Amino acid sequence: MITAVVLAPSIVLVDARTASRTHTAGLIRNRWPDARVHESADLAGALAEAAELAQDTHPTELFIVDLAGAAAADTARALRERHPSAQVAVVGGTAPAGCQAVAAPLSPEGVEQLLALVGWEA
Repeated sequence: MITAVVLAPSIVLVDARTASRTHTAGLIRNRWPDARVHESADLAGALAEAAELAQDTHPTELFIVDLAGAAAADTARALRERHPSAQVAVVGGTAPAGCQAVAAPLSPEGVEQLLALVGWEA
């Protein structure tokens, strides 16, 4: 019998609101305690986090973008272009090509949908 082992992913949350980032990180850790969750307020911070993770030989597998208005799509598009092997999800907005959309406000079910993008199963 072969057993698949799914390693916990590296996730970068992009949200300008500190309380919202903390809430989302908590929802993720409740479902997948070993997940490596990193937080950023904007695109520049997300790119810095991803670069740091890549140096540790564990690249970012999922970016979760929860920004207002056009900033969400612009940020998701930029992350997708710079990290084509990573999944990119937009919370509560329209997702550009190659990205996933998730309903806002982010619920435990929404978190499960996001984590499924990187191999998590309920």
